Amino acid sequence: MTYTEQEEKELNQQLKRWQKHQLIAVRQNNIDRSYESMSEIDRSVWEKIANAETYKDVNWLVWQQAERVIQKYCTLAR
Repeated sequence: MTYTEQEEKELNQQLKRWQKHQLIAVRQNNIDRSYESMSEIDRSVWEKIANAETYKDVNWLVWQQAERVIQKYCTLAR
C-alpha cells in the first residue's frame, strides 16, 4: 500500500506519540512490574514500537496491536 506524504507524516507522528508514552512509563520506574505481566506477543509489540525509527520499521500486524499494548501497559506502570 502506498501512502501520501501527509499520511506518512501522520503515521510517523503516531509512532512518536507511542514512543513518548513508552518513555514516560519507563521513567515512572514501575514498568518492570508491567513488563513482567506482558505476554510474549505484547512484549514483542512493545519492543518493536520502541525500536522503530519510522512507521516503515513496524510490521502492519504490530501496528494494529500497538495502541492496545501501549495504552494497557503504560496505565499499569502508573
